[in-house]
Amino acid sequence: MSIAPFPRDLRLRGKTPGITHIQRSYPMLVRDGILARVKTFPYFSTFTFSSNKTLQIQPQSLPFCGVYFIQEIGVPDGDADAGEPRFRTTVRIGFSVIVVNNDPDEAEYALDTAMQVLAGGLFSDPTLYNNSIFKIQGFSSGTRTHVFGNAGLDNETPIAELRWELVCDLGTIIYPPLVMDDLETIHVETSFPAGGTQAEQDDTQQVVTEYDLPQ
Repeated sequence: MSIAPFPRDLRLRGKTPGITHIQRSYPMLVRDGILARVKTFPYFSTFTFSSNKTLQIQPQSLPFCGVYFIQEIGVPDGDADAGEPRFRTTVRIGFSVIVVNNDPDEAEYALDTAMQVLAGGLFSDPTLYNNSIFKIQGFSSGTRTHVFGNAGLDNETPIAELRWELVCDLGTIIYPPLVMDDLETIHVETSFPAGGTQAEQDDTQQVVTEYDLPQ
């Protein structure tokens, strides 16, 4: 019995899946996702927002809230020289909340309120760490400071600033190799053993088949 090979010309595309390229890296997606959520908090309804650290704060921008990408840190997940590149990744996100400091005590309490709103609003929102765009495995650390100074071109506007840095664990980011020579089919033919007679060979059924391997 002979089984004819399946027609290869009917395969419209190869089995190798295409590599998905995302427009933004996961750390930047996390930054943007956090900023989008903070903008919805009622406490910040009168604030000016930015994600650009080079923006010079002017009095007309106050009160101000900035959410910044600070640093991405990746360490090998397992042996660095075994398998595809895999990085256990964390990202440092920085927050800056600036208010006018007409009264140092009241300004500091305003910063504390802002901190409570940020932490409570973000950490209690399950869509921040479980959504279809990015995943946050956990929040590994955070640091907070209050800074007092002045803003404006004349440096005459007294301000109080909350600086909060949040470290987010993004889990393991894997970079699988693009394999262009997948084993997609196996062609098998039986062959009559050497040494037999022609009559024996004519009477022996030969098999030709192909296996289409799932990818």
